[in-house]
Amino acid sequence: MRSLFLLLCVAATCSSALSSMEPSVTRAYVDGAGNVHIVTADGNEHMIKPKKWQTGAGFSDIKIASDGKTVGWRAEQMFAPFEVGTNYAYAIPLEIDVWRGGRVLRRFAGAQGIRNWIFLSGGDEVAFHTGPQHGQEFFDCALFEVRNGKQTAHWSLDRQDYVVPDWAKALLADDPPPGPDEIHGWFPDSPSPIKTEPPPQPK
Repeated sequence: MRSLFLLLCVAATCSSALSSMEPSVTRAYVDGAGNVHIVTADGNEHMIKPKKWQTGAGFSDIKIASDGKTVGWRAEQMFAPFEVGTNYAYAIPLEIDVWRGGRVLRRFAGAQGIRNWIFLSGGDEVAFHTGPQHGQEFFDCALFEVRNGKQTAHWSLDRQDYVVPDWAKALLADDPPPGPDEIHGWFPDSPSPIKTEPPPQPK
């Protein structure tokens, strides 16, 4: 048992040492063909091409985490709505890819289109806001650990829970949900937060 514990400690130490040796990212961008380019301080340039399922689309909304070594972006897929009299298609971001140390180490899929996403904890966490492309505003946010890909938190607007958690606030900065005075209009059967004065009592 002790040998196993020591082995795990050594593995964790080596992993941390390798992470600290990774070159920092000096530039990251998406070119006109939808390819991702990542330039590191050692002079290398890494290029990631779209997958076959992304034909006609590519990558977008690239970000460098505050650790300077982790990069992420949205992976898009073309969507063609089946509507009478229409003949058009547009890209929907369905996945967040996370790159570090020369490779894509994690992919996070959204249940719907990914409207916005951010890095947290220096690049160790990813959070995103998903929703339909059209129609009523939809507020559904999820938080994941990059290390193991596990979801650690989830928040969705409903009549009971309209207070945005701290980790999701940056996601909704440009798309704020209704506050306590508006929530009753979204969910008519929810308790009204507006206090009413009791009727005057007869003298």
